[in-house]
Amino acid sequence: MKFYQPNTLTEALELKARLGTDAYFLAGGTDLVVLRNRGRVKGEHWIDLSKVPALEGLTEQDGVLRIGAGTKHTALESTRFAALAEAAASVGGPQIRHRGTVGGNVGNASPAGDVSVALLAFDAEVELQNLGGARRMNLADFFLAPGKTAIAADEIITALYLPADTRSAWFKLGKREATAISVVCAAVGVNAQGKAHIALGSVAPRPTRVPQAEALIADKGLTPETAREAGRIVSETIVPITDHRATADYRRDVAGKMVARLLTQLCPN
Repeated sequence: MKFYQPNTLTEALELKARLGTDAYFLAGGTDLVVLRNRGRVKGEHWIDLSKVPALEGLTEQDGVLRIGAGTKHTALESTRFAALAEAAASVGGPQIRHRGTVGGNVGNASPAGDVSVALLAFDAEVELQNLGGARRMNLADFFLAPGKTAIAADEIITALYLPADTRSAWFKLGKREATAISVVCAAVGVNAQGKAHIALGSVAPRPTRVPQAEALIADKGLTPETAREAGRIVSETIVPITDHRATADYRRDVAGKMVARLLTQLCPN
């Protein structure tokens, strides 16, 4: 195995372009190293991004929060963005949160990706870059299937963007108090215009939104009554699976109740 440690984003992208699909970008390694140990990643070239400062940090400008893809989960825990802070705090244990990155969580495309679900509640955009330039797309369109995204072979995730005026709430149900993979997790965000974004994890093949429930809030406004109705729509819309963590019926019931509770918390006083 060959290990590379570029100092700039351009150097990292040049290495990727030269080495091709046999090369992997390595950030925190909390997911990628596990996949390699299980034989699911076989690349012989690893490009370490820990020395690329352009990929780290949070900046807020003109009502938009930019999160560098290399930002650690611990950096999110102290932000004022409630769902994002709580989701980041629920990822693994302290060691994982000090190593794991936002870009890694998003790029892993796990159906149970806590931070990915929280970002969907902000209607976030993901920025992708190659040597030819950068492009941005809605995060909801980025996730395709478990472990699969819309990123091209020569691209890297550089940042996430989300509106800073969004109020949000988060809840996660796991089988343990800590270091637990979500049985169900939910995040809701309501922007300054009253538009709601409802996101769920562990109820579909990818982190997912529920547009039918969002449309109800857009049409009738957010009240305790519409919050309960949105929860009902969620329960009737999602199609989770039964696995060793929970049954599909349990996930449907819990997801609906989670969403109703979180939306009620964000109702105008």
